[in-house]
Amino acid sequence: MKFVKRLIEVAFIVLVISIFMKNKDLELQINYFGLSEPIRMAFWELVTLCVSIGIIIAAAGDLVTQLKWRRERRKMIRAEQESQGEMARLTGLVKGLEAEIDRLRKESEQTAVEPPSFQSGQPYPDAPESKTSLSGSS
Repeated sequence: MKFVKRLIEVAFIVLVISIFMKNKDLELQINYFGLSEPIRMAFWELVTLCVSIGIIIAAAGDLVTQLKWRRERRKMIRAEQESQGEMARLTGLVKGLEAEIDRLRKESEQTAVEPPSFQSGQPYPDAPESKTSLSGSS
């Protein structure tokens, strides 16, 4: 958008210079090394050319800046989306772990509340079964 604005500025300045040129009869001769004859240019043409080139350079600078800004904005949006995806994954993982903790807590509470029922012939469930005899006979 700024590029179009700058081009409109160029057209406006060219119009103003064309209308209000006071030095229209002033002519400059530009001598440069290697030219066979000097370049003859009216003063208003030189001013118009210089101002137009300056505005075109500014417009190109604005265009490059806008393109860089858009690229940076896209990178920031992409990074934000990736971090939101990672946050959603981690939140799901935390909720799953919390559910697992609750399940394990309930299981441990149930086993702590229910005492083991023993019958007279059963050994203690945690005691290791002995394979040796206590009577001492071999």
